[in-house]
Amino acid sequence: MTPAGFAGFLRRELAPTPGRGSATFRLTLACLIATIPILTHHIPHALVVMVVMYLVTQEDTAATLMGSVLGVVGVTVGLGAALLTWMVVLDIAWLRIACFVGFMFAGLWLKRVLVIGALGSALGLPAALVMVLPDVGPLPPESLVEFVLWLWLCVTLGLTVNLGVQLLLAPGDPLTLLQRERDTRLRLVENALRELAGSRDLAPAPPTMSLDAFATAGMSRPLALLKTASLTNARARQGHDALATAITLVDRLVTDARALQLVLSSAPTAALSESLVRVAEACARTRQALAEHESPQTTQAAAPPIPVDLHVATPQPLADMERTLEQLSAVARLAPTSPTAKEAGPRLLIPDATTNPEYVQFAVKGALAALICYVLFIGFDYPGIYTSVITCFVVSLSTIGSSNQKGLLRFGGAAVGGVMGLIALVYVFPNVDGLGGFWLVFATGTAVAAWINFGSPRISYGGYQTGLAFYKATLQNLGPAVSATVVRDRLIGVAFGLIVFGVVEHVLWPVRAADRMHARLADVLRSLAAFARVASRPLDDPRDVDARRQLISQQVTDVQGFVESSKFEPGAGAADAQEVERLTADAQAVFVVLLAIARDAATLTGNPDAVRAVTIRVDDDVALVLEALADRVGQGGGAAASTISGSLASFERSIAAPVAAAGAHVTCAGALELYRELAVAVNRLASSAGRSIPTAAHSMVAG
Repeated sequence: MTPAGFAGFLRRELAPTPGRGSATFRLTLACLIATIPILTHHIPHALVVMVVMYLVTQEDTAATLMGSVLGVVGVTVGLGAALLTWMVVLDIAWLRIACFVGFMFAGLWLKRVLVIGALGSALGLPAALVMVLPDVGPLPPESLVEFVLWLWLCVTLGLTVNLGVQLLLAPGDPLTLLQRERDTRLRLVENALRELAGSRDLAPAPPTMSLDAFATAGMSRPLALLKTASLTNARARQGHDALATAITLVDRLVTDARALQLVLSSAPTAALSESLVRVAEACARTRQALAEHESPQTTQAAAPPIPVDLHVATPQPLADMERTLEQLSAVARLAPTSPTAKEAGPRLLIPDATTNPEYVQFAVKGALAALICYVLFIGFDYPGIYTSVITCFVVSLSTIGSSNQKGLLRFGGAAVGGVMGLIALVYVFPNVDGLGGFWLVFATGTAVAAWINFGSPRISYGGYQTGLAFYKATLQNLGPAVSATVVRDRLIGVAFGLIVFGVVEHVLWPVRAADRMHARLADVLRSLAAFARVASRPLDDPRDVDARRQLISQQVTDVQGFVESSKFEPGAGAADAQEVERLTADAQAVFVVLLAIARDAATLTGNPDAVRAVTIRVDDDVALVLEALADRVGQGGGAAASTISGSLASFERSIAAPVAAAGAHVTCAGALELYRELAVAVNRLASSAGRSIPTAAHSMVAG
């Protein structure tokens, strides 16, 4: 990235956004309030009080409340387990090191397999650090236990103060915030199209938001809001798959709209301008339909845009936007408007927690890197760089790309916070006197870190690291902070941890997001094929559909995460990531239709045997297409072009006579409409890459 490009990136990421200022004020206020009991009662380890506030504070109250409660529970269990372990291993160095590795491994594994991964961090990391404590600060056993108890008190104090401030000043709901984010993106897409067409009739949108900023930010924030909403809101859990599909499709619209701005550098023709306006109007209707939860059967909100002149040369981004809006229309039509069965509560573990070996490999890599750092800083008698162990834990992520991103933000944030702390130590604190002066400096540094922390997921972790480094410099003890050694040691520890973990990650089971997103997308298609085979069949256990749904949802989430992480890997192509994102959106559309078919099959009884036989045949044909696509995607060849029109025509011919005989025309017509939607969705998925599947597979489908 060039210096000009980096400056533009910082300008976009640090620009004001809706809610960012108020969130920064709340976190700064909470940190200032926490200093009152710290200074009044001389509570040590004030740094911990501040750190936990950054870790659990979210834009919505539900996530903050959940993070606070689970944080207290996790840290209590972790520290309690560490104290019990101390009773056996405190004086046996090799056994204590073995327990350190065990706690690190358990924390990293739980971080991946728990639905709320932060709970694994709260359980494993404090317990592992307690095992290191006797080597970092040699103290008598009584003082060590007192140190651990003070840590627990600081964690509880920070979470309590922060939760009180957030509950009083931030009544936010994650589902509402998600819907607001989606609405803002659609408004900006609509405005971009109207501006390109030369229209001045623009939809009202936040003045501080830009299409370019959303195109840069990607799907990370909406996906995080959806995850929280699914944990706290039953309506979000029921509609999770439709919401996730809408997130992908809307992000696709944003990307195409930004590309269209670059493509159409000159004034468009009259016919093209009319097409732009029609697509913008369709975007507005779709936005209104999604906001009001209306059914497209009773509204024109989801009508697809149709160019006025079919002979007009349509730019590729605009044509892709038309198809994407059609998919959003299908999602709106097929999303359930009311629960058909009792919705399962939030899960503790992800669906493939016990079957995916990657989670164990992930934990082994992180624990090994932490062990290497532990042994080396003790061997070199440099305990001040114990932060290298923490670095190995926090940057240990699923792929090289995501680890690189976390590592860059960790080091960059530590450098910025360290510089801020040095300025405060050398130039500011010597010239201020009294608590008011300290609070002014403290609030200024906290506000800077909090502003970064509440940015997009691309930089938010850097804000936490900025605050941590600043507090290490300014909150060294209850007296004036005069030493810059802690800033130096922290930077060295972070850099050392990043180097060690980087070597381990590249040598032991290296996982590149650019490679994994193709393999995981192939897994999604195979799971869809398996789901298609049983979608219309009566099942002995109704929970089977829910289990398949959870597995596919988790796989789609993984693909979306890999797409975002691949952007931080050297050599990864942006075009490849966009193509995978496009295929993922098409696969999600197929998923939504299959769920509608499964819901329809569960509520219908007494279908004619001939109708049931034909639907089963069509299900098998669709599964064959999806399996062929999975093979091609898994081999890196992209999706294949195919069609199930022959199977659909056979279905329509076979269903006509039984419907007339059974007198169930309305019911069977509804099923037929779902299969028409499935045909459209599968054809779009198969044609996305413009390739053909093997002849043998095509003959199986057509036959």
